[in-house]
Amino acid sequence: MPLKVGIATIGQSPRVDAIPEIKELISGDIEIVEKGALDGLTLKEVEKFKPKEDDEILVTRMWDGTEVTIGRSFILSKLQEKISELDGEGVELITLLCAGEFPGIWSERPMLLPDKLLYGVLSSLHIRGKLGLMVPSEEQVNQLMKGFQDLGFEVIGVGVSPYKGDIGAIAGAANKLKQEGADLVVMDCFGYNLAMKGKVREVTGKPVLLVRSLLAEVLRELIS
Repeated sequence: MPLKVGIATIGQSPRVDAIPEIKELISGDIEIVEKGALDGLTLKEVEKFKPKEDDEILVTRMWDGTEVTIGRSFILSKLQEKISELDGEGVELITLLCAGEFPGIWSERPMLLPDKLLYGVLSSLHIRGKLGLMVPSEEQVNQLMKGFQDLGFEVIGVGVSPYKGDIGAIAGAANKLKQEGADLVVMDCFGYNLAMKGKVREVTGKPVLLVRSLLAEVLRELIS
């Protein structure tokens, strides 16, 4: 019998851009149940969730691939609602499909938090140069750099959307990080895929940590 895993995204489900690749990476007997904090909402309704001045900026996608920017404060309760729904559907394990921080989020089931997973791995790494941070939007760069700086890294950041299908833009962002001396690159969004990681590795010639495949590896360990 497959292990039933609940995945909660801050956008809309199904995440056809991410879940198939994650399942392939896990390569185990697994059933995934998806829920999205924005499920059932129209694009016009979601546009009301734009970040306030002091809000954390989140970038995600609608079910049809449309990129949207939302404030964390608007979706915390909706995300918790979806996690609670997953709790009630018999899943054995829950994970978020976002590397942002969501204070107060809880589950009755074991729950994997990608932000803590990523920070945990990075806290075990030492590099002599700079950490290159790739995030979906330039507006997020300064906001997200602090958490990595707190781990002791000298951080340089760049914003490039994973949702527009522009591999040339990904390559350009990677080249910018290379020119600024990145010794390790973190691709901090579940929208970035393995092909994009390959391009960043090719351009920079440096190790690349992709949050999507990192999560998949840990899920594989948990279910095997």
